[in-house]
Amino acid sequence: MANDADGFIVAFATMDGVAIPKAHFGEAQQYEIYRITADDATRLESVANPHAGEGHGGGSHHRHEHGGGKGAGIGRLLAQHRVQVMVSRAFGQNIVRMRERFVPVKIDVDDVEAAIGLLQRHWGQVQSRWLQGQARKHLVLHSQL
Repeated sequence: MANDADGFIVAFATMDGVAIPKAHFGEAQQYEIYRITADDATRLESVANPHAGEGHGGGSHHRHEHGGGKGAGIGRLLAQHRVQVMVSRAFGQNIVRMRERFVPVKIDVDDVEAAIGLLQRHWGQVQSRWLQGQARKHLVLHSQL
């Protein structure tokens, strides 16, 4: 599906199209979708998260529906946009299910532009995680070594 020439379709969790909040991926108001290669990035679209604000409030943090609910809805939304990599500063417990279909990447930068640079600097690691298939773990990238 992805190779060096095609790159990856990447969803960045944002509240405003620029800033990446400290909140979980599923709490983002929108996802900025890019096609990224080792040396290029093209913005494709912005997709509203219809599940923003669901769960995690009013004590419902541990009442996730298995096979459905917020995580499954976000997974379907991302799949509709052919997303392969999901980028955020934090992920919730749905990361276990999401990493079967996507490469979740936890970062420590707070805007999309910096996150793109971080992915490109660690391109080999992103590719390696994708190739691990459903058994993959999430990837953690730091801006400073």
